[in-house]
Amino acid sequence: MKQVGVHLLQSNATFDIEYTYLVDDTLVESGEIIRGSFVDVPFGVRKQLQTAVVWTIDKKIEDTDKKIKFKKIENISNIRAPLTESEMLLAEKMSSLYFCPISACIRCMVPPEAPKGRQVNYATLNITLEEVETLCDSGQLKNIVHIRILENLKAGRRRVSDLAKEIGCTAAVINTLAKRGYVKIEKDYCEQEDFVRDNKNGASLPTYNRHTLNAEQQTAYDFLWKLIEKQEFAECLLHGVTGSGKTEIYMQLISETIKDNGSALLLVPEISLTPQMTAHFKNRFGDNVAILHSRLSDKERNRHWNRIKNSEVSIAIGARSAIFAPFDNLRLIILDEEHEASYRSEDSAPRYHAAEIAEEIAKIKGATVIYGSATPRIETYYRALTGEIHHISLKNRANRTPLPQVEVIDMREERVVGNMDRLGIFSSQLKEELEKNYKNGKQTMLFVHRRGYAKQILCQSCGKTIKCVRCNMPMTYHEKGNRLICHHCGRTFLSPEVCPLCGSAAFEKRGLGTQKVVEELAKIFPEATILRMDTDTTSVRDGHEKLLAEFASGKAQFLVGTQMIAKGHDFPQVTLVGILSADSLINMPDYKAQERAFQLFTQMAGRAGRGNSIGKVIMQAYSVDDYAITAASSHDYEEFYRNEIVVREALRYPPFSSMCIIRFAGEDDRETYSIANAFCGKMKELCEQTVEILGPARADIPKVNNKYRWVITIKGDGREILTEFLRKFTENGRKFQNCGKVAVSINFHGR
Repeated sequence: MKQVGVHLLQSNATFDIEYTYLVDDTLVESGEIIRGSFVDVPFGVRKQLQTAVVWTIDKKIEDTDKKIKFKKIENISNIRAPLTESEMLLAEKMSSLYFCPISACIRCMVPPEAPKGRQVNYATLNITLEEVETLCDSGQLKNIVHIRILENLKAGRRRVSDLAKEIGCTAAVINTLAKRGYVKIEKDYCEQEDFVRDNKNGASLPTYNRHTLNAEQQTAYDFLWKLIEKQEFAECLLHGVTGSGKTEIYMQLISETIKDNGSALLLVPEISLTPQMTAHFKNRFGDNVAILHSRLSDKERNRHWNRIKNSEVSIAIGARSAIFAPFDNLRLIILDEEHEASYRSEDSAPRYHAAEIAEEIAKIKGATVIYGSATPRIETYYRALTGEIHHISLKNRANRTPLPQVEVIDMREERVVGNMDRLGIFSSQLKEELEKNYKNGKQTMLFVHRRGYAKQILCQSCGKTIKCVRCNMPMTYHEKGNRLICHHCGRTFLSPEVCPLCGSAAFEKRGLGTQKVVEELAKIFPEATILRMDTDTTSVRDGHEKLLAEFASGKAQFLVGTQMIAKGHDFPQVTLVGILSADSLINMPDYKAQERAFQLFTQMAGRAGRGNSIGKVIMQAYSVDDYAITAASSHDYEEFYRNEIVVREALRYPPFSSMCIIRFAGEDDRETYSIANAFCGKMKELCEQTVEILGPARADIPKVNNKYRWVITIKGDGREILTEFLRKFTENGRKFQNCGKVAVSINFHGR
C-alpha cells in the first residue's frame, strides 16, 4: 500500500490541509491514480465519502512514536479527468493570491456534472395558471424571486438546477415554494434530448464576413501576431476607440492561431454580449467554437466543456468563469471590454479577477494575453504607460466615420427655463432629437442607471421613503404588479395605498428607472415598438438573445436599458443615444465611481453611428463640469486619465497601492461590529509601516438580507505584503473561521 496526500474538494480554511490516505500499489503503478486524480475517500468519525484530489504520491510521514492508522481510498471518482500539472500549479497560485483554500480553487476547474441516466429533481406547477396569476397579484408572496420562479414554470416542467441558475437563486428557494404547495418537485432520470439548443435568435443578429484590415488595424495585427508567434508569455493593451474594429482583429488573430495548431479563448464581460459575439464567430469558424457561461444548462455547459477537454474545438467564448476552460495548447487569451467590473468574482471564494487568472495561465502556458478596451482600467493603462505591458492604439473607427457628436444638457438651466417635460425625464432638445430620429426611420438607445419604474416612493407628509426592513435600503417601485422591490435581497410587496409610517396617502414617485422611461416614450410615440432590457426582462431563458435579435431586426425603434445595453453591441441603424441622469453614476460611494461613470458614458456613446450614418449623443446631467462628463463628451480618455490618476495618487488608491477589503456580515449589528473592531484593533497593534489599516466602518450598503455589514480596509505597497500580513495574523485564515455567526470575506484590489 502506498501513502498519498489529498485535498478535500469541499472544505474551508480549517480543513485546508493535505490528508494522508492509503491506496493499492497497483493503482498507482498502472497509472489509474496519478497526481491530480479525483477520488472518493471516507472522512470524519462517520466515514462519510468525500470527493478529494490526489496531491502527493508516495507521501512521506515524519517518524512518530504514535502509530497512525490511515484510511484507504474508496474508489476513483468520475467527476472529471485528472487535473493537469498546470491546473494544479494554477490552483496553488490562486490559493496564495486570493487567500483561500486550494479546494475552492480546484472547484473552479470542475465542470457541472450531468452524466446520462442520473436521477435529478424536476419542478412543475402544483397550482393552475389562473391561481398563479392571482397569487402573484395578491401580494401574498414577499420575494420577487418566488414570483419569477412561478412565472417561469408556467411554460412547463424545468430541471431544478437549471431553473435556479437561470433565476439566480438556490434550489432551496424553489424547495420553499414546494413546501407551500405551489410547486411540485419530483425525481426523474436526466432527459436524453440533445445538449445543444438551436440558437434561432442568435442566427438573426447582424454579423459580417472577413474583410481587409485598414492600415491602423494591420499595424496592430502585425504587432500582436509577432507576440503570439513567439509562444512566450506576453501581455498587451489594445486600446481602440469604439467601432475601431477590435473584433475583426481578434478573429483574424484567432484564425492564424488555430492554423498554427494553437487554441484561443475569448472572454466577454456580460452574458448579454455572448449572443452577438457568438454569431460573429459561428459565421466565421462554424462549429469550431465552444460556449461557456452560467445561463447555459448544466448539460449544455458540460458538453461544451468536454468538447474543449477532448480537443474537439480550438476556440471558446464565454464570461468570467470561462477562463478555466481546459485547453491543452492555449496560445491566446483575449479579454474584450477588459475594464468591466463583471470580470471580478465577489460572490464566493476564490474572489478573483479574470485578468489576473489570465496572466497566471499565460505565464504557465507561454501564451499572449490581449486586453481590449476603448476605456481601459486605470491600473491597466498605468501598466501600459510604465512599460510593464505592451500597448498599441486604434485612434479611428474602422469605417472612417467620425465618432458621434456628444451634447451635454445642463439640467439646472433646463428646469429654470421650463424646458423639461411634465415628469422631468426628457429635456426639450432630447425630445426633439427623439422625434426627428423616429421620423427618419432610425433606431434610438436610451441608457438609464436603474431598472424599475422609479428609484423610490416619497411620502410628502412625513418626508420618509419606504425602505426594506431587511436591508434598510430604499425600495424600487415597479409598475408591473404595482410592486415595491428591494434589489438587494429580493423582498417585495404591493405598493401601499397609505404611508406605513404616518398614514398619509400623499406619495411622490422620485428617481428614474427603465420602466418609467418606457412608459413615457410610449405616450410620445404610441405607434412605436419599445423594448426594455434589464435584469427583470432578461431573467427568462434566452432573454438576452430574444431582445437583441428583435432590436437587430429593425422591428423595434427604441431600446431602453441599464448598463447591459452599453457594452459591445453593434447595431448599424442606431444613430441616437440618450443618457439620462448621468449624475447618478458619478455620486456612487466608491473610489472607482468616476472611472465607471466615464467608461459607461463612453461605451454608451459608442453605440451611436456605427453604420454609415453619423451618430449623435445627448447626455443629461446637473454636474456638467465634472471631469468624467467633460472627458466623455469629447471622447478623450487621456483627459480623464490625467485627472483621475492625480486623485488616485493623492489618496493612495490603486495603482499606487494594493487594497484588501475584509467584510464582516451578521444578523446582530453590535456583535458584528464588536468582532470587526476586535480584529481591527489587533491588526493595528501588529501592523508594519508598509501596511495601513482603516476602520471598522459601515459598508457602502450597510445591511443586506437581514445581515449588517462592517468593513476593514488594509492598504499596502503590494499584494504579497498584504497576503503575508494576513497569513501571519490569521494563522493562514483559520482565525476567520472562529467568528460564530458572523461571516467574513476578503477581497483584494490592485496588484
